[in-house]
Amino acid sequence: MDLIERYLAAIGRNLPAKQAGDITAELRDVLLSRVEDREAELGRPLAPKELEALLMDFGNPLVVAWRYRKLQHLIGPEIFPFWWQAVKIMLLIVLGIYVVLIAIAGLMGQTAAEFKRTVPDISYVAVYLFGMITLVCTGIELSGKTAALNKWRPSRLPPAGVKPRSRFEATVEGVMSCLVILWWIGRIHLRDIVPFPGFLSVDLAPVWTTYHWPILAYLVFDVVANGMIVVRPGNVRLNAAVSIGRWAVGAAISAGVLQAGHWVVISSATMAPQALDALQRNFDTGMRFGIWGGIAVMAGKAASEAWRLYRARQQTAVIV
Repeated sequence: MDLIERYLAAIGRNLPAKQAGDITAELRDVLLSRVEDREAELGRPLAPKELEALLMDFGNPLVVAWRYRKLQHLIGPEIFPFWWQAVKIMLLIVLGIYVVLIAIAGLMGQTAAEFKRTVPDISYVAVYLFGMITLVCTGIELSGKTAALNKWRPSRLPPAGVKPRSRFEATVEGVMSCLVILWWIGRIHLRDIVPFPGFLSVDLAPVWTTYHWPILAYLVFDVVANGMIVVRPGNVRLNAAVSIGRWAVGAAISAGVLQAGHWVVISSATMAPQALDALQRNFDTGMRFGIWGGIAVMAGKAASEAWRLYRARQQTAVIV
């Protein structure tokens, strides 16, 4: 049964790897036995909604998985699995943001001392967020509102055989897109990665001005798509469909830019015209290969997401 397999897969993702197989097999037997008993009582197979209700009564996958873990609880066992999941997500997001910020600082030519002055230490940020998550979860527990955390539906779990996108990867991509947006609209400036001699000037060609707003809209779309993955990674079908759309849009914009045939403007007051023309052709050739490479990468990512979407639809086409 698809719902049961999705439910067991959600539990298995939160179990120790060495024990996951045995525990999920044991739980499968328990669940199938409950289904058989219920069907015998009704005299007919369970409807999808009835099966979903049975799984919801069995327990949230996080809570069920944590019954098999041997850890000391910082807070009550009922809310502990939700607290631990929030802490893991927070650490992944913070790590992803700092990886991007360090890379950008390098491109901007910042020294380690300058970076420390402008960006809070990662340990302080992690401790602060850890404390905030703990306080929120403790408040929920003390107020008796833990039932709100158990508002879930088995039908919203990802298919058992389809791995959701990584939150860390989505965070890195989203933060990168945010920083590119700031650069694109002129809010931050990067140092020259390839320094050019003082007599040579390299500027963007007019095609980039023509495509300024489509590129900006695409970058915003990219941030939204990655944000959806961070917030709801289990929504595999919707996330895959949105990702296909964003890669298709990106490839289309890149194809439009490619038609210009001229992407940078090289100028010099001292170089001979023949040498300047040859340098211009070399730059344009390099840009052409780079844009074609970007289109190929986007097409590959779209194909990968299309395969993920196909598998997800295959596994959820029929719910017994």
